[in-house]
Amino acid sequence: MMNKNDKPFKYVFSETSIESFKKKPEDNLTFSELVNLVQTVNYQIKYLNNESVVISKYTKDGKLIHTEKIDLPVSEHTDFEALLVKFEQTKPPKPTKENDVVSEDVDKKAKKDKPKFQQLSIQSVTMIGFTVLTVCVLGTGLTINHSINQANKQQTKLSQELLLSQLETSEKYDKVAQKMKEFDYPKKDIVNMYLENGQFVNALKADKKAFTSVLDKIDTMNNEEQQKALNELKKANITSKKESISLDLRLALLNKDIDFLKKNIKSVDSQALSDRIVKLFIDEKEYASANEQLKFFANKALDKQAKQAEHDDKKQALTNRVNELKKAISDTQKQLDGKNKQLSDLHKQLDDLNKNDNSPDKAKHVSDKQKEIDAASNDKNKISDTLKDQQAKEKEAQKAVDDFK
Repeated sequence: MMNKNDKPFKYVFSETSIESFKKKPEDNLTFSELVNLVQTVNYQIKYLNNESVVISKYTKDGKLIHTEKIDLPVSEHTDFEALLVKFEQTKPPKPTKENDVVSEDVDKKAKKDKPKFQQLSIQSVTMIGFTVLTVCVLGTGLTINHSINQANKQQTKLSQELLLSQLETSEKYDKVAQKMKEFDYPKKDIVNMYLENGQFVNALKADKKAFTSVLDKIDTMNNEEQQKALNELKKANITSKKESISLDLRLALLNKDIDFLKKNIKSVDSQALSDRIVKLFIDEKEYASANEQLKFFANKALDKQAKQAEHDDKKQALTNRVNELKKAISDTQKQLDGKNKQLSDLHKQLDDLNKNDNSPDKAKHVSDKQKEIDAASNDKNKISDTLKDQQAKEKEAQKAVDDFK
């Protein structure tokens, strides 16, 4: 809820190239909102130079209250608080004397128009006046004290936030944590500060119970960043044995160490990690391991995906077998065709010997040629048997594909 003392004023941002101000060159903001805006912009452009913005504060009726040029980013040594507080402390211009006179005349006229009541004694009037005055003074005093206390609290909070922002911008994270402790920030806020800045070892040192939060944050990073963060945690040696296994599982996942993941399925500690491991098992066609992991962390979508992938792979394997046999049959048929041609040539040569060989060794030549024919014929029979066997297997494999559902 907005503090009553933190009323919205109109702020105009000019003479700037900073997108955050250019998007809304005029805006009605409370002082706290203005501070938050400048802090955010200062953090976002901390690595840039020569950026500035002119901020002008106006009353709701358009009267200029204060103008200030702020050079961004401010360093940790800049009196950032005092610079912005000028906008809060500067008040609207006071009414002119002419306005005072007009108001006075109106008051007098109002008094004349009031009806006359029954007169009271001087003593009664005095007592009533004293009582009313006392109540007013006490009431006003309480209101003023409350307002002052609220303003002081707000000012202290603002001062703390500005200091923390400057230290964080300067990447002095341990100093930020130290100050947050001094300012009684919850331990959770300190851990979150470390996490947002990638300081995972420090986050765990700040709170040993933050291990899950640390892992959740790491899991959102890209693979290279995850490996770096996980190795830093391993090297720091600040985790328990169970937590160390969680780090090893994530590193094994990133490195696709299937054997390690298979052996440590029961050690997986979260649904998110389990889902990532199951997806890897599916990609690597380790369906038995995927099904085993799903027993510990059920996921209907991944279970369906694993079953479908396994089904498709089996069918593809059957189809591949048919294609392999078809190629083998084609190759064997070529061998058989070649052997038939060889036999045809040998028979022609034998006929030629029988007709034209008139040498004394004709009988031997004919015998040798017949032996070649017999050997080739024997080879042909073997190739033919192989072809028949392959054709039978191909027919069987095709039936398996046709019957697969």
